[in-house]
Amino acid sequence: MVKAVVLVMLEQQTFEDAGKINKIQGVVDGYPVFGHYDYVAFVDVPGLEKVGQIADKIQKLNFVRYVETLIER
Repeated sequence: MVKAVVLVMLEQQTFEDAGKINKIQGVVDGYPVFGHYDYVAFVDVPGLEKVGQIADKIQKLNFVRYVETLIER
């Protein structure tokens, strides 16, 4: 299993929508945060390729401005 953290920068006024990120398969948890990023999603999947696919899905949400992915090995 590969664990990763996806740091998410949201568009303005979209905090309510951020909970939809947790509904993506492979995202096991997520929290709003303060600072440069607005939301942190925790991912646990079978392979590294799947982490990239989930990060892409998050990035394509209309309320997401930017994502950065950190991988735990």
